[in-house]
Amino acid sequence: MNKLTVFIVLFTAMAILIGCKVTPIKHNETINELTIINLTRSALEEVKLRVPKTKSLVSCNVILPRAECSLGFGELENERNPATLSWIQKGQLYQRDIVTQIPDDLDKSKPAKVIITIEDNGKMSSRLGQE
Repeated sequence: MNKLTVFIVLFTAMAILIGCKVTPIKHNETINELTIINLTRSALEEVKLRVPKTKSLVSCNVILPRAECSLGFGELENERNPATLSWIQKGQLYQRDIVTQIPDDLDKSKPAKVIITIEDNGKMSSRLGQE
């Protein structure tokens, strides 16, 4: 092989390598538990979490005052699908979109749990937490 051929082969290989861009695979955090906490002084009834995209439904018949309903499950990637939570409190129906806060310092090497808190007057919040 002459020097010109070697140069052309090396130049072509470098151009191909420079043109290729490695795109990192982005992985969301994983979750393995859902906890709904009733911070009010009255019972929550017919508590239902719905994820329309996956047709998932999780429900708790009653969550007593200052108590919680928890569900553990196998670790899965958080797909961040839109979800809603509904419940009845003192005869009034509430329904809220779930917007889960994800801490910047969340350790993605460990599973997290979704923690939803319900307060008086239909106030609800959701966050990811780890122990």
